[in-house]
Amino acid sequence: MKQITAVEQQTRPGSKRLNVHLEGEYAFSLAEHLAARLSPGDYLSDVEVAELRREDDLHQVYDAALDLLSYRPRSVAELRGRLERKGYDNQMIDEALAKLEKQGIVGDQEFARFWVENRQTHSPRGGRMLRTELRFKGIDRETIDNVLPAPEEEDSVAYRVAGAKARSLKGLEWRDFRRRLGDHLVRRGFGYETASSVTRRLWIEEHGPEEDDGADVVGSLDT
Repeated sequence: MKQITAVEQQTRPGSKRLNVHLEGEYAFSLAEHLAARLSPGDYLSDVEVAELRREDDLHQVYDAALDLLSYRPRSVAELRGRLERKGYDNQMIDEALAKLEKQGIVGDQEFARFWVENRQTHSPRGGRMLRTELRFKGIDRETIDNVLPAPEEEDSVAYRVAGAKARSLKGLEWRDFRRRLGDHLVRRGFGYETASSVTRRLWIEEHGPEEDDGADVVGSLDT
């Protein structure tokens, strides 16, 4: 057993950590809420010191995860990767992420739904591209299937994307119009069938029925 001889606030500006001294010498530092348990004159065993330091390590990882989440929601896999790159212990990362999931602060279902809604609001794209992005973020196939737009919703999004692009294509003949607009939609992650139907719809709305020469709507991907 060693006696606590001092519990002092660190002097570094903005620090929320306290230094713990045992038997007159600096021993370790703790977060404020952990240090609040200690008072000079108390005694700590080696086991108690080890447990306090373990709790503090977990708190630091948990705090780092919250800091990352303060910028935007993240998937569990993304959080894990960022915390690993910061050098935190894998066991502490597992425990911190489990705590965050239990509290409902992080979860792949919520993240995937946020990602899709954010994309469709600020930079609309098709299901194929959204699926690729979410897989890259570490989201499993079943979760992705649950959050992707239904086919009728995708058609609506494609029409919105195509309408914005079509304004810059006024004056083109049908063949060039459908190639340019179709290619644009495919690059944004929409399927060929959706790109074809939306392109024809916009042309008809502006010019009346086109004369179909049998060529594919989506062409060379050149703009």
